[in-house]
Amino acid sequence: MRQGDLLLVTQIPGEPLGRLMEALDGTRFSHSGIAVRVEPGDGPADHLASALATKLDDGLDFGGVRWDPFSELWHKHRDLYCIPMSDDLRARALAYLGKYRPHPKDEGKFSFVKLVTVAAALRAFEVEPRNPGYSEPLFSAACSVASAWAATDDEPAYYCAELVATAYGRPFTRAEMVPPAGSGIGEEFDEPWWIRKASALLSDTFGGVGGPRGESWVDLAGAVSTDWDFVAHAMGGSLRSVTFLARGKIEPPPKVPDCPLRAPAADHPSLARTDVPIPHALVTPRMLWQVWGQGTIRRIRRPDE
Repeated sequence: MRQGDLLLVTQIPGEPLGRLMEALDGTRFSHSGIAVRVEPGDGPADHLASALATKLDDGLDFGGVRWDPFSELWHKHRDLYCIPMSDDLRARALAYLGKYRPHPKDEGKFSFVKLVTVAAALRAFEVEPRNPGYSEPLFSAACSVASAWAATDDEPAYYCAELVATAYGRPFTRAEMVPPAGSGIGEEFDEPWWIRKASALLSDTFGGVGGPRGESWVDLAGAVSTDWDFVAHAMGGSLRSVTFLARGKIEPPPKVPDCPLRAPAADHPSLARTDVPIPHALVTPRMLWQVWGQGTIRRIRRPDE
């Protein structure tokens, strides 16, 4: 595998946010990054450079732009898939990664805010055919958060696919974000008291940030505050994921066959919105596969296979 190729990673078995994103985006890929080599030279890649949510050595950070050996991902029972990229895109991505260093405290950060924001945008697509009056404000609010919280050199906090899309430099559109047919979380929840409390707490917390970032998050929290189905999944999944990652022990999953890339519903309204760009912070691993990997993606064999 060449340095600079695109890598997609399956979800951690049993991890709640990974399951949420699978439901909303229709794929077991929950992470993405770029193939790199830590040792100098032109040899094959042996590490994944990515914005990864994981605890670092100092115990104070839950992630960043990291260089992780493939063995670390395999140890957590995650599969890696490679999408070969053109020489110019590989060079561009590696040059972009050159601003970071592959060890703690010299890398960017992982943004949990954006993970919830991506989930909210995907929820907007799910409900759009039956409730455009709710989906449009929700999608607009998600775009505002993604733009206001976009990674910069001064504040390099990324969502995984945001880093990849930015490194390769390709714009994405609203039409390309439409998830596969049958994706979604449905409408199965009542209105537990804690959802109102959690929504209010989020608004109060991020409202104190100030400026466009705080305002955009308050708008998004307000947009989802009555969508009990989404809030229960997103907030509950976030809390359970932190506990899950802190616990450390991960059981191997049952053998699951590869899932093909499914097409969106042909009559989805947003498929016509090919002229509407979206922030890179809303790009998902499934979109990277859809744009670059159809027909070329391949699973990387583990050394013991």
